[in-house]
Amino acid sequence: MKPELLIGVAAALALIAGAAVYGHYRNWHPAVPKPVKGKKHIVCIGDSITFGAGVVPFQKWRSYPAHLQGLLGEDYQVMNFGISGRTLLSTGDMPYAKEPHYAKAFQIEDVHYLIMLGTNDSKPFNWNEAGYREELAALLLRCKSKGTVTVMKPPKAFPSKKTGVVPFDVQDDVLCTIGGIIDETTREMEIPVIDLYAFTQNHPEWFPDGIHPNAEGNKQIVQYICHESTL
Repeated sequence: MKPELLIGVAAALALIAGAAVYGHYRNWHPAVPKPVKGKKHIVCIGDSITFGAGVVPFQKWRSYPAHLQGLLGEDYQVMNFGISGRTLLSTGDMPYAKEPHYAKAFQIEDVHYLIMLGTNDSKPFNWNEAGYREELAALLLRCKSKGTVTVMKPPKAFPSKKTGVVPFDVQDDVLCTIGGIIDETTREMEIPVIDLYAFTQNHPEWFPDGIHPNAEGNKQIVQYICHESTL
């Protein structure tokens, strides 16, 4: 192969590799959305399920926040504040509260928060029941001080067909416990709840990897959100 051709191939491979690295970084460190003045803002706080990890690289169009934007129309701005791998627990391996998204979420006016954090908290090296209960209440109080809020129970986690084990260290039984904590906390604070666990528990086909909804799963989830909420 001619030297100039080798240089061209090497440059092309470098560009591909660079794009892959950048894409991976953006999946784990997405930019903070910027509010548009004059809109009603829906801030979707969550982890990779909210971010749209099951529909990458098309999450800007196929994640549940993206579908919600389409359903609500131009008077609204639905802002995807989901970040992969993050926990509600400040003692977790990747706390959401340490991200710039957390502070920015509370600088937005005319806002309704959609909260869904708990899937990564369920992992054995993260889980702390008392801590989750305490920090959920604190987060919801802060949301109520800025606007209105709805809490969503995380979807069911399904075991792999090959191994029979739920992937990514997620513990489905702990997700049930989290659902109970959400019920108790929101009842005391008079905050509405959307039970995505119950809605998804008979639909493994929406979760090819057991955790992240695919395109159809995201569509079904957002339709259920609109049916169950008063956005």
